[in-house]
Amino acid sequence: MSDESITAALITDKLIASGLDVSDAQSATLTEYVSLLEQWGRVYNLIARCTHEELIERHLLESLALGPLLHGRRVADVGTGAGLPGIPLAITEPTREFTLIESRAKRVRFLRHVIGVLDLGNTQVQHSRAEDLPTLPPFDTVLARAVAPPAELLQIMRPLTAPGSVLLLLTSAQLSGELIDLATDFLVRPTASAPRLRSSIVALERVAS
Repeated sequence: MSDESITAALITDKLIASGLDVSDAQSATLTEYVSLLEQWGRVYNLIARCTHEELIERHLLESLALGPLLHGRRVADVGTGAGLPGIPLAITEPTREFTLIESRAKRVRFLRHVIGVLDLGNTQVQHSRAEDLPTLPPFDTVLARAVAPPAELLQIMRPLTAPGSVLLLLTSAQLSGELIDLATDFLVRPTASAPRLRSSIVALERVAS
């Protein structure tokens, strides 16, 4: 990335161009998050090196595209890494409660720092692998970028859901069909309202125990 900082105006313009509307306050908070991501990323290797435009399009736009597809109040982000997609969604969806699940200690430290700096009272971090979490009530929505092969990913995420829960997965076009074929206890939900993205969105609603 160049030394020039990403501005709130640039983020707002990119989001509007993609049909994603945020308030001025939310745009400012997203900008502060990106700044933290850049500062800590140099030491913690949080995301791959990219231009400002790529960072916004690859990370913020893909995260926020899931917003209209969220279901219910309680949302889990499995293998959140640098807080994607969970933190951008927590900024723009303040009435929902977000649980960020991450096993790597350095990234957990970054996430807790971000939550404190941005005053995200609707967000908490679970320092754990998703499959090793203590028993929790099922989540209304469970998010993940492609953190594992389809069969393994479904096995990890399924215990966090109950009938009526929704899985939202950002994955490659090649793997989206495989995910759908394997999810025999889920019903595919439409994602037509999502903007054009590099990744494919798969939305699945749990219909069987």
